Amino acid sequence: MNLDIKKVCNNVMIIVPHQDDEILMASGVIRICQKNNIPCTVVMATNGDYGCEDYSKGCARLKESVAGLETLGSNKESFEIMGYADTGMPESESFLTHLYNEKNEQKIYSSSCAQETYGLKDKAEFHMRKYGKHGAYNRETFVEDLQVLLEEKKPDVIFTTSEYDTHGDHSALYYFVCEVLDMLNEKNGYEPKVFCGLIHSCAGDDNWPERDTTIFSCPQGLEENGKYKWEERMILELPEEMTKVRGINNLKYQALLKHETALEPDAYEFLMAFIKDEEIFWKVR
Repeated sequence: MNLDIKKVCNNVMIIVPHQDDEILMASGVIRICQKNNIPCTVVMATNGDYGCEDYSKGCARLKESVAGLETLGSNKESFEIMGYADTGMPESESFLTHLYNEKNEQKIYSSSCAQETYGLKDKAEFHMRKYGKHGAYNRETFVEDLQVLLEEKKPDVIFTTSEYDTHGDHSALYYFVCEVLDMLNEKNGYEPKVFCGLIHSCAGDDNWPERDTTIFSCPQGLEENGKYKWEERMILELPEEMTKVRGINNLKYQALLKHETALEPDAYEFLMAFIKDEEIFWKVR
């Protein structure tokens, strides 16, 4: 089934864990929103600073996201930095998985460089913008930040990562989004549509997405390992300037190139495999 952004969206929020996820999963959403004057906010949950002992990697990656969004016609004003940690892909290492499963709401989970949120010099993270101070790396603060962000922006459609994504930060972010939406629904009846995209599939990054194709194939094991049915996917056809045939002039490709930190040799082919003529989602709420 095709997804028509112009028909289903009046105010969009894209909530992702790491820099480049917004490009891989939803650059077409961003571009179509910009071309049709539909408000679109990109929310970045973590600073992508895995393994770094200072703020240099996190700040570099945040700047790359800003540059990528500008390539698509968006801007820094439509970008919200939550400023939390990135500590690894497996659930045993994942910052957001640890945070989601934590029973002690005030327990702080440190990264290799921080214990509290941070942003850019010219773009403060949400907690600093809202409260004039950094937020602690604990469950309570993360949930409150996400809740206040949603109440402030009130998107009618949310795009986020999937519970079936094999990256611990991606699946945990989905659970956090659902938890906060349940809270807001009980509080004031707020119930936006939610679409999920898949980045790290159960087929493995070496196998999916398929390289050098114009459309996505069904990841091996998808239907056996979750509730997603391939025939129920929503297909977003990308604008002509983002189709694969455009080559180096493809706007999605150009936006992805801004993420120099992520484009390491062992990840290059995987990231570039998302340059297709479509993006795919499942409607989950």
